[in-house]
Amino acid sequence: MKFHQHLTISNDHAYLSQVRDLVSRGVTVGDFPSHFLNRLQIAVDEAVTNIIEHGYAGHARGSARIEITVDVDSERFRIQIVDTGMSFDPNQMTDVDIQSHVAAGKAGGLGVFLMRKIMDQVDYQYQSGKMNQLTLVKLSGK
Repeated sequence: MKFHQHLTISNDHAYLSQVRDLVSRGVTVGDFPSHFLNRLQIAVDEAVTNIIEHGYAGHARGSARIEITVDVDSERFRIQIVDTGMSFDPNQMTDVDIQSHVAAGKAGGLGVFLMRKIMDQVDYQYQSGKMNQLTLVKLSGK
């Protein structure tokens, strides 16, 4: 069975539970392997949290929108996240050395690292001054 759903949220952490629920419904209804659920929720949660905290830094909570579209079937989980915050290209980041990161006592800064490790594709596109579009894809066979 296929699952397609769109969700619009505000730039407020209070909406992260709705995003997690959307991911869960996508996995369940889309017949995607359930053993991927927690990892998918982590990757998507990191992406949306980064948008709220960094893309919309300086914006009042609830003053901006984040558009989320999920398409799932038994072979592929695909989520597209669109916002109009500050642009940030995750492809410009180098991989984090986890041991050095932990040894330095750093707690944050692992969102992009986690997205890359969990997902099979992380694609970022933007139109300067207009929108950012992050697409995350997980294939069921990997």
